[in-house]
Amino acid sequence: MNSSFSDKALSGRKALVFAASQGLGKASAEMLASMGAEVVIMARSAVHLQQAAQDIQAQTGRPVQVECVDMLDTVALNAMLMRHQDSDILVTNCGGPPVAPFVELPIAAWDEAYQMIVRPVVLACQTLVPAMAQRGWGRVVMITSSTVVDPLRHFALSNALRKSLLGLAESLAQEYAARGVTANLVCPGLTRTARMESLVATTAARTGKDEAAVLKEMLAGIPAKRMAEPQEIAAAVAFLCSEAASFVQAQTLVVDGGGKVG
Repeated sequence: MNSSFSDKALSGRKALVFAASQGLGKASAEMLASMGAEVVIMARSAVHLQQAAQDIQAQTGRPVQVECVDMLDTVALNAMLMRHQDSDILVTNCGGPPVAPFVELPIAAWDEAYQMIVRPVVLACQTLVPAMAQRGWGRVVMITSSTVVDPLRHFALSNALRKSLLGLAESLAQEYAARGVTANLVCPGLTRTARMESLVATTAARTGKDEAAVLKEMLAGIPAKRMAEPQEIAAAVAFLCSEAASFVQAQTLVVDGGGKVG
């Protein structure tokens, strides 16, 4: 067995990574490429995708394919998935839904969040997982949020809908584990991304506090007393994609600096 993080650990494997033009998706794609995988990155911004591909190639020396697709465009998404039905690894990822008190979330917000968080993952798994099983090897890693196990106030959309992905991973494990496919979740806590910067700014505007105070309050409950870096989340994703994780099924790997116990 190759070392989990060697430059040949995923040699001969193809990985499709959602929302990979920046943040956690980009970091995960770069990690998988550094382990020898053939990487395809997907996002809706052509400019950001091309820059991400250049960055990953510069860091890893490996070519990167790009797919400019909006996950909410079912026709385009399905066509892209069919083009990459030979993928051995699927890493799903998406931005967070709106943060607001429950009573301020109309049913339309729930519908939109489902379209973003759940539906694209189901479509991708329907297309790719049976093909993985036919080949006898596959990895599905869903990047979600620590809200799967540690719900947050005013995060009703994330608290509820991201949990459904655990049910999906459990169902995939039940049906495909014997055929070499694993399905797991990576659940990041506070991580240094553009999304987190936006959340801090939004919270500061809503509460009237300055951003430094908001961030200090967020970090107060984390024993590590800092945010995660995207590469630390990517390392968890990469482990679950490796041979070393072949017996790990339907798990929620929480990467939160101890936030749940803090």
